Amino acid sequence: MKYDEEHTTASALKAYANAVFSCGADYMEINSQTAALMALDDYSDKYMLSIRNAYDCGYCFGTRFAYAVVPFCYASLIESLPEEQPVIVEINADEYSAPAILLFLHSFSFIRRVSAVRITGLFGDNIDTLVKWCRSNLFLPVDICPLNTMMTGASDAIFAQFAGVDMLTLSFGRGYYFTALEQYIISLHIMRRTVLHKDVIKALCVASFIFTELFSVIPAGLARMLDTDGEVTASVCDIESGILYRPYRAVQKHGDTYTESVIDRKIKSIGLEHEIETAIIDMLKKVNFSFYKEITKRNIID
Repeated sequence: MKYDEEHTTASALKAYANAVFSCGADYMEINSQTAALMALDDYSDKYMLSIRNAYDCGYCFGTRFAYAVVPFCYASLIESLPEEQPVIVEINADEYSAPAILLFLHSFSFIRRVSAVRITGLFGDNIDTLVKWCRSNLFLPVDICPLNTMMTGASDAIFAQFAGVDMLTLSFGRGYYFTALEQYIISLHIMRRTVLHKDVIKALCVASFIFTELFSVIPAGLARMLDTDGEVTASVCDIESGILYRPYRAVQKHGDTYTESVIDRKIKSIGLEHEIETAIIDMLKKVNFSFYKEITKRNIID
């Protein structure tokens, strides 16, 4: 995410990175500008470098990183990297198109330089089939980076872990497009019905605090926990049409009564007949997230 380089210190970036590592991350992916600002003596243990141009490649000659991450569209830059630099090539695919693209990768000479393959996209609960295919045909470690454009990122990440994927790429604090690390951690414990260790809770809080200072926005996972009324913080965007949908949060029941939400009050303020108001509110409660997940697949009717 973008931050103000003029008002960001190396110590703040290091503290943020250490907090994210304390949450359970093994590596952090940074760009060359951030690497220069952090000015660490060694990046080879915990840091990946995002490669986007020739300058990034040149930076690797002075410093070695755990991995250099190169999107497939910039694959020609791989040959420009030092021979000893491990490389992850990134493709944008899904559970169906990934095998074809991965087989296509093997036709390029740079494949000999690749240490792992990152697959970015929407996957679903059949990701175990993709992981099994990769083990039988790819012979390279597989890194899954689940997108959150359909609000399924955390579940995709959990299914990928259950399938035994080699690596998972998540993004702290991101509620849309990329999957938030803190949301994945919390969701995983909910599924397992286990309690978050106090050290993990502390690490999440520290990372969230520094994140807010660096990027001037509350992390997505924390924002969801703080937002107890009204619309859900994370919105769903239909990329093709550019329309943004804000999912409705179901009203929570307290005893025999329901607490009126912001959405309820908004609908009632329009001035519709009582029966129509009730029908709209009931419909929103019933469809909840599934409505917004499905509507992005169809033509929009006002």
